[in-house]
Amino acid sequence: MAQALYDRESMDRFFRPRSVAVIGVSRTTGEGSFNIVENLLGYGYPGEIYPVNPNASTILGVTCYPSATQLPAVPDLAVISLPRELVPGAVRDCVTRGIKALVVITQGFAEADADGARLQEEFLGALAGSGARLMGPNTLGTVNVFERFSSSFMRIAQTAPLPTGMVCQTGFFLATNLAPSVGLGLAVDVGNAVDITLPECLAYLADDERTRVLAIHLEGVRDGRHLFEVARKITPRKPVLALKTGRSPAGAQAAGSHTGSLTGEDSVYQAAFDQAGILRMADVEELDDSLKAFLRLPPISGDRIAIVTATGGGGIMAVDACAEYGLKLARFSEDTIAYIRADAPSWFEPQNPLDVWPAAIGRPYALAFADMFRKVLDDPGVDAVLCVGGAVAATGEQLASFIRLSGEVHPNKPVVWWVQGREAQSRAFVAENDSHVAVYASPERAMRALARLHRYHSSIKDRIPPRAVEFPEVAAERAGGVLAASLSGFMGPEAFDLLQAYGIAAAPWAIAESPAAVGQVADHLGYPLVIKGLGPDLIHKTERGAVVVDVRSQRAAEQAALAIAERTGALTGILVQRYLAGGHELILGGKQDLQFGPTILFGMGGILAEVLRDVSIGLAPLAREEATGMIERTRAFHLLSGVRGRPPADIESVVDALLRLSWLLARHPEVMELDINPLLVFPRGEGCVAVDARVRLAKRKSGPVARMTG
Repeated sequence: MAQALYDRESMDRFFRPRSVAVIGVSRTTGEGSFNIVENLLGYGYPGEIYPVNPNASTILGVTCYPSATQLPAVPDLAVISLPRELVPGAVRDCVTRGIKALVVITQGFAEADADGARLQEEFLGALAGSGARLMGPNTLGTVNVFERFSSSFMRIAQTAPLPTGMVCQTGFFLATNLAPSVGLGLAVDVGNAVDITLPECLAYLADDERTRVLAIHLEGVRDGRHLFEVARKITPRKPVLALKTGRSPAGAQAAGSHTGSLTGEDSVYQAAFDQAGILRMADVEELDDSLKAFLRLPPISGDRIAIVTATGGGGIMAVDACAEYGLKLARFSEDTIAYIRADAPSWFEPQNPLDVWPAAIGRPYALAFADMFRKVLDDPGVDAVLCVGGAVAATGEQLASFIRLSGEVHPNKPVVWWVQGREAQSRAFVAENDSHVAVYASPERAMRALARLHRYHSSIKDRIPPRAVEFPEVAAERAGGVLAASLSGFMGPEAFDLLQAYGIAAAPWAIAESPAAVGQVADHLGYPLVIKGLGPDLIHKTERGAVVVDVRSQRAAEQAALAIAERTGALTGILVQRYLAGGHELILGGKQDLQFGPTILFGMGGILAEVLRDVSIGLAPLAREEATGMIERTRAFHLLSGVRGRPPADIESVVDALLRLSWLLARHPEVMELDINPLLVFPRGEGCVAVDARVRLAKRKSGPVARMTG
């Protein structure tokens, strides 16, 4: 369940304090002193500053005080920069004085060792019940370029504010002003986030009318579901770009099911980002490039890109980049083609990419470029233009003039430049600041930025977050009874009863206690049958020789059961199940993720599920369009749609099964992992059926279990 959002008044104290106490301020000033008071004064902070240092009477002409308890007034914010052993006492002093906002710069707490963890618990205990909020520890705090405030011990570059908001888990971005070509407006390093969280900060920055685009850097979050819920409310009105580092598959190491091994930590983050409308950045370079695009360029209305180039070879490189990032080459209108052809040599055939150089033969290149560029940008079939250029010293100013011109012709269409060469780039980035274009050092970076712009404006901006499909509570009650009857941490065939409680069909089945009892059970179910061995270590039954299919007589069933027992050793029973031929084999699964809660998996199933790894993941409970999107993102979708003469599969029945399974996971957090593998889906109108299922349950605890509800 999502946590409550931030309180704006309390968050204002961190970003817009009218007064600040700096506890532990150094008496040393000048270069390399990392003096927060000196930084505040140099930055032009207009509020009151209260240095706290028992060994000084003044610092830089500002009166010092021996402790927070002896301050002449209660400041909005206290910044604590002390050795870690002194932090709990400083927090107690601040709470005693009535200070409601604290930033703890100091490192070395729970992230360091056992002593640090003890000290952290001590200062959190001092905070408890006071109504005060704490940012950090291990943080640079906040930066507000609009109002000349920073709690950082690093000097912040004095640049003009830009409408950006950034939440990060490292002070590196604050100290370096984010990136050379972008800059900051509001920013916060949440540090260890023991109290104020990353989602709270993101919500606060999004609600500030001065921000237009938001960025996140995160290594990991303890409250991923809260981040997800906050972000999907923000993204329809402001783009959110995320750089997630630490992308290892560690979350799948101890998995006890197919789902666990296929759903690694990073893939769940990716699913959460996609579902919430967060644009994930591959690296710092892409974060910089995409921020620039959102800040400098107008919205893009489509994915049709024109390329205007001074070099044929460069145009081909740009075409490759266009295809790589899923954009399309625009088709010029007949009017545009006729216009260009009128002044070009007779042998020149206008096309996209448009090589201006041969088309300009017989007239000044600058005039030809401006003329053709305008015509291409005015073409109604063109949504954006990539210009390719370069320069030597002699033509550098001409290139700069082209860049300035290109941003003025059609202000409602994005224009990006790929500029090659050091001389050219130095001129281009200067010219960029005087225009409404974005300049990049490669065609790949330029096209990638346009692709991110297009994705946001085509599928995220202004969208209404979809609502999860709900199912009657009677399903939860019936499923709860099945779960309560389970005597161990694993469910084998009884998992079919759990699925059927939520309306997911299973192939008819029964359990024989021994091979000798299989014949009677087989006759009762009818033929053909599948015979499967049961046991706690039989996860991959086919590999262990514990499955025999298409059994058509009582004698064959008994022989199959005996053979399985000989191959696998001790069994807890024999599963006898109706054999269903045909259909596509899929895997549906789910697990309780530590950060994001209930997650759902869909993909190609059967014995090759973990080899093919053709899966998609979503956060439960799902909306119908989210379940459909999960299927469409996989290669399995093309098979299900009908290929090589096979009829289309009943995809709607799989969507329905995903929706029902998502609510099962959401309402029953004691279900830690669940596999349906395979789920057989038949031709359209014939539905789908679970053939094998396995569930891992949480250890039983006393008291009620929290459940998600609609």
